[in-house]
Amino acid sequence: MKILITGSTGFVGRHLVPKLITEGHNLLELTVEPDISEKLYGSQTEKHIITDDQNALVLSVENFKPDCVIHLASHLTSFDDYNTLQKLLAVNISFFCRVLDALKNVDLQLFINTGTFAEYYKGDNIFDPAYLYSATKTASRSFLDYYSQVYNYKQATVVPYTIYGEQDTQKKIIDIIYDSIQSSTPIDLSPGEQVLDFIHVEDVANFYVDLIESNNKLEKKTNFQLGTGNGHTLKQIASIIEDITNKKTNINWGGKPYRKSDVMLAVANTNEINLLLSTKSFIPIEEGIKKYLAKKHE
Repeated sequence: MKILITGSTGFVGRHLVPKLITEGHNLLELTVEPDISEKLYGSQTEKHIITDDQNALVLSVENFKPDCVIHLASHLTSFDDYNTLQKLLAVNISFFCRVLDALKNVDLQLFINTGTFAEYYKGDNIFDPAYLYSATKTASRSFLDYYSQVYNYKQATVVPYTIYGEQDTQKKIIDIIYDSIQSSTPIDLSPGEQVLDFIHVEDVANFYVDLIESNNKLEKKTNFQLGTGNGHTLKQIASIIEDITNKKTNINWGGKPYRKSDVMLAVANTNEINLLLSTKSFIPIEEGIKKYLAKKHE
């Protein structure tokens, strides 16, 4: 299958792209990091370097003729100042629409979008964005609705929950908790009672591959909450790390307040995943953390 992918050099992309190559898919990356892409994938993928030239983007996409799009690219932040707003709109709305526009004359089968669990502030299935970032992700769905309906292709939005694992391009909460072991002074964190659904990045990458292979089973529009369906508090994660390493984390729980509109319950509803992939199982948190720590010590 011909697959157009954005965000190929990000956390999930670094795990997903090699799997897609191994499966024999032809890939076109839309990238702003060609040097990193070259180091990661070399000539195994085609690359279009994103500029302000929309005509060049359209031509590149139309020449490639993708069957499927995987949209991972995103500007992720919890800030809501004006400069941050501009970046959020540029990446999460404007660039998203540029990609959709470039697909108008392509016989596309499936567009796989990527959302965020922070679109559900109260931990339910109701859109109520917790942050400006998640508001842009929710808003982008309306644009996808329009284009997929008018240009007649399927859409699936994957909502990953708390992703962890190796090769991350930014520190996540598990990295901070683990790094505290080596800290001479306590690291200030929130009280740590948030209940989050931690899913290993390998499981996330595998799900995108499974989704492509299951295209013929998909409805016209589907939303997948991608998590294990099990929640753990940050304090519980710290305890698991302590048990595995036999070392004490050095954290001042409550040293920082919760963020405004902090999501306190984020556990995936896996009903749609179970309907699509009845035998799907995910890496248990203890095993996943062991994998993560093993890579840390290589």
